[in-house]
Amino acid sequence: MHRRASQIYCIIKGEFELYFIEDNAANFTGHIIKEGQGTLFPQGSIHYLINAPCGNGSLVAVTSSEDPGRIDVATSFFNALPASMISVALGGQKVKIDENKLSAVDPAQGTEECRRRCNLLYMRNLIECCFCIL
Repeated sequence: MHRRASQIYCIIKGEFELYFIEDNAANFTGHIIKEGQGTLFPQGSIHYLINAPCGNGSLVAVTSSEDPGRIDVATSFFNALPASMISVALGGQKVKIDENKLSAVDPAQGTEECRRRCNLLYMRNLIECCFCIL
């Protein structure tokens, strides 16, 4: 999420899947964009884009500010909030956070399944390794 800028992606080569959450979690929306197409992620929107087929791909990403900021929502959520607040946010579930496993994970590294499909080195997904709902 970029809280200080909108972001435009233009696909030069390949095919990408994009996903975003509309205002106030109204909808989770996904599309496939291909060569010659583009998309706009509004300022402050939670979004991501992946090269799902793991093919050769290139894109141009432009932000509306030299300093767009970046918030990795899940990482920030689990690093910044105390367990009691996380529990409330998750509907009152008791949460145990493994502080030894919790670290800032770059979502651009991809999920385990994505990295395996693309023959990339393994990196644990933050959600899978950092907490469990009791």
